[in-house]
Amino acid sequence: MNVDEIQRKALELGPWVNSFEFDGTTYPLSDRKNAANAELPAPPRKGRAQAFFEVFPDTRHILELGALEGADTVRLARRPGTAVVAVEGRADNLARAEFIIGLHQLANVELMCADVETLDFEALGTFDAVLCAGLLYHLQEPWKLLHQLAKITDRLFISTHYWGGAGTERAADGYTVKLVREEHPEPRTRALTETVLWFDRESLLHAIKDAGFDAVNILHDAPTATVCDMIVACHRTSPHRPSGTTAA
Repeated sequence: MNVDEIQRKALELGPWVNSFEFDGTTYPLSDRKNAANAELPAPPRKGRAQAFFEVFPDTRHILELGALEGADTVRLARRPGTAVVAVEGRADNLARAEFIIGLHQLANVELMCADVETLDFEALGTFDAVLCAGLLYHLQEPWKLLHQLAKITDRLFISTHYWGGAGTERAADGYTVKLVREEHPEPRTRALTETVLWFDRESLLHAIKDAGFDAVNILHDAPTATVCDMIVACHRTSPHRPSGTTAA
């Protein structure tokens, strides 16, 4: 496809949450005459896949959760020898991811549209590592996802928000959480439900360890009085999984 064809298809699939790069050009191309009044997509996301491979350098079989429009998917799949299963909850986001992956002619990617709170993870098999980015705080019971992931991998990379302020309460499973209504201005990045639960910092780390990931390396932690950010690389050093499965 040439530049005009890519731009035409990008506009058909839009609007985009993030712009994307291909062959030295960033799409969708901006209309300078209307740029002042247009809602432009965010710049391409960079760095997360690189950080993932820095902590899990020998990873080959990867599960990506919260693929959105495929920016990280492409970077994961372009690593020689990898195979990626990318899960996204919204079909329109996945259509944009499919387009980008097709542009890069990546045959080592399987895309899946699914709700991770109802997905049968064990049916997917086991993985060398899981990338869970921008997802944990979009769930109603995030601790259950962590337990499900512990059945299929020994290594987990999490990039998430947590709640740092007042207003938290004890959830049914014993974790301290904040009930949050999904009101992000970008609807394509919202949860599949109207309300979600955010861990506080202590409960996030406890839930990770409760799931069986006993080695936790905090790569980034930005606490505030409200919305906080954390990036964590998690390992299980025990040879046994909750389901009794073996590593990939």
